[in-house]
Parts: sequence; C-alpha cells; structure tokens
Amino acid sequence: MKPISQEEKSAACTLSDMEIFIFPELMYALVLANMLSPRLWAWRELEWFAGIREMRPKKRLQRLRQHIMDNYTFNLDLDTWGLTRQQRELARFAPFLSPEEISSSNALFGYHGDAYYYDIDIRRHFGLDKYDSDTIPYWKTETVEAMDAFRHKEGHAVGAGECVSLAGLYAAAAFVVCGLPLESIYLMATPLHSQNFLDVDGGILTNNRRLVTRAMWANGTVISQQARRALEHERVTIVSHCTGYMHLLYPEATIAPDAYAAFGEKLRGFLQPPEDAVDRRVVEPRLPDAGRVAFRADDEPLGLTPDMGRDEIANRLAALRATNRAAALAPYAAHALGEVEAAPFVQAALERCPVSRLALKGLDEAAVLARISDLPNASIYDGTSRLAQPDEAWNYGRGDGLEKCLLAANVLGGDEISIADGTAALTRGGRTVCAFPTAKVPLERCWPLAGVHPPALEEL
Repeated sequence: MKPISQEEKSAACTLSDMEIFIFPELMYALVLANMLSPRLWAWRELEWFAGIREMRPKKRLQRLRQHIMDNYTFNLDLDTWGLTRQQRELARFAPFLSPEEISSSNALFGYHGDAYYYDIDIRRHFGLDKYDSDTIPYWKTETVEAMDAFRHKEGHAVGAGECVSLAGLYAAAAFVVCGLPLESIYLMATPLHSQNFLDVDGGILTNNRRLVTRAMWANGTVISQQARRALEHERVTIVSHCTGYMHLLYPEATIAPDAYAAFGEKLRGFLQPPEDAVDRRVVEPRLPDAGRVAFRADDEPLGLTPDMGRDEIANRLAALRATNRAAALAPYAAHALGEVEAAPFVQAALERCPVSRLALKGLDEAAVLARISDLPNASIYDGTSRLAQPDEAWNYGRGDGLEKCLLAANVLGGDEISIADGTAALTRGGRTVCAFPTAKVPLERCWPLAGVHPPALEEL
C-alpha cells in the first residue's frame, strides 16, 4: 500500500471539497465512515424500512430516497464552514498537484468549465463576488452525524448537507440499508457537483436528495434539467468505487480497469434517451481517459458484502488499515480518536476552523471561556471515540468537555490538551486555561498543540 501522509490524514478530518479533489481516496473514506456509523445502522430498525431487503432493488432505493427527502435538505453557503485563501491552499497542496493543474480543473481555483459557467458568473452565483478574487469557501463534507446535527442550527428543522455529503450518505445507505453490493455503486465528482451512478434497473443517478431514472433523465422537466446540468456542462474529475478511484489529473488509478470500463459503458447507456423521450438530446459524459493512466492494484480489496453486520464490517476495515488506503483513512474521516493518533485531527481543528474564531473575535479570554462553557455538554457524535471539530461544536451549539477544550484552543491558543480522570484541560504557559468534564476516551491522552499554525484572523 502506498504510504499515507499526515496531510492526507488531516484532510480526512476536514473533508472539504477541495481536499477531496486533491486526495480522491477521501471520497470513499467518507462512505466507509458513514457505513460504520451507528446512526445509519439505526435506520434499519425504522418501521419505514421494514422488509426492505425483500423489495426489488429499485423499490428499495425509492424508499431510501423518501427517507432522505423527509429528513435532509440541501445546504451550501459561505457561512457554515467559513472562508480561506486560494494562495494559502495552493501552497498547501503544491507537493501533490501544481497550482497550474489545480487552477485548470477545480472551480474554486479558477476553472469555469464551458460557456455555461461564464454566463452565470460562478463567483456571483455562490456569493463570492463581495470578496476579493483570492477568497474561497471551505465547503466541508459532512458525515451523517454532522448532517443530522443541522437540526440544532438556527434556521434548520431537519438535517442538511452539501452535494458530496448527500452522495456519500446515499452510497453508504444503499449498501447498509438497501443491501446493494458496493460493486454496483459508483461516485462521480465534477468541478461543481457530486452524484452517484447506481447500477440498478438500467441505471439510477442520485442528484442531491433525489433519484433520477433513465426515463426521468429525458422527460424534459425542471428537475431533470437540474439533474442533467453537471454531466452536460462539466467533465467528470473523479470516479470513486469500492475497488479504487480514477482522477482526471493523476497518472495512476487504483480502480479496477474492468469496473471502470463497465461503469463508462453503463453510464453512456443510461444517458441515451429512450425512443419516447421528450428530451432527445444525447449527453456524452466526459470521463477521465483510462488510456492515459497506469492502473495500480496494490491495495487489498475491501471484501465487504451486504450480509455482513456492523461489527463484522468494522473488524474487516480495521484489519485492512495497513493494506487499503480508503480503509486506513476512514477512522480519520469518522473523527474516531479512539482508534487513531490525535495530531492530524488537531491540525485540521486549528488550521481549518475559521467560523468559531471569527464568531469570538475581539472577546477577552474570560468572555470566550464563558461562551464556550455555556454550550450544552453534549457531543454530536455518539460514544466515547468520535469527536467534533471546533466549527462543528460552534455551529451546532454543543460540545463534550474535550471538544470545548479544543474549541477554546482554536480561539485562544494553547500548549497542550490533556485528558485524565474524566476531565479535559487546556494549558498554556504552565497554567490551566480551562477544564471541563469529558466522556470521551481518545487513544492518546496528551495532545501537543505546538507546531500547528492557524491563519491570522485578518486572513480569514
């Protein structure tokens, strides 16, 4: 297995759209993190899903679609996860892709696609026109727990997530709840959208919360036009599958060649309008060229099947961490600090959580600690292993004591967070800045904070 850098591990903790573009294995790490979530497995006990495995595959997916429609909305704004700077991120990613390659292919860094995106003025479309051209958003992909937690955020009555979050949720739920084999699930990313192709009944596309059948694709409705937009106007940059990935820019691919060939053939068949179609336009998907890459096969296959239970899947993925990169990155994406070291999580927390820092900007230490202390002592993540990032705790207005200490460190700085006897404490200069009771039991009980370099507030 190709070694995994700390930057990749830390990016898995953040899961922003730009990080998934640079590190394509993060897409499947998110799917695996959701597959391990007790929240998702609890869906199987809902009356709504009773007897679902006895239904036809298409009917199963329709059941899933309605559950997602009822419980989640689409959310993509500039305020949820804050802003960063192009030049800061380009410098960070330079060891992996050149700034020229990134700018030519990623919408956040200058790529505009076809004339369609010039026509709508992409920065104005997303509200970025009020900032200088170097400003870009942290569009972070949410786990199912973070999606559920939107219920705690003002203005949200149900859960929410952006397109990558919804695609990751659909993929995991199609396996865990509907029993679709992972081999039938393909995730696709274009510069401005993410959706899945499900190899069921001639093909089904996920499109944010909705499902699109071949007949719907060509029926000429507004919903179909929205679903067609990405594949009509954008090239596909990443295809992610249980066997690996294909990326538009990287010279190597890990997806199984026969799986990628089958995907391309079935997607093209899906996009051909039926004879009775209202919309007869033919869309030819612009997929990454398999002829330009060398296929690697050094990752051990996941070997997961729909009849496996959660513990069996968890044990299998744990056994694969030295031989499969997606499995190795999954606990970082899940914020499972009971299973992995804290340093990548701390780096993500202090370098890429601007919302809480800006919200508490200008307050003195006592006022900051009073605001944090007043948050309800409850984590959005169940159990003793998984933890929220500072901006998750702040956005959803709650946090376990260890999460509160990390939130305080993000705003006030510090030298170390320690966990002992059910208490988490942040220290700086030999004194205790704050201490809170915690139910979390991470693998490491001492978290050094030195060496992490948050951006200056004026950069945010």
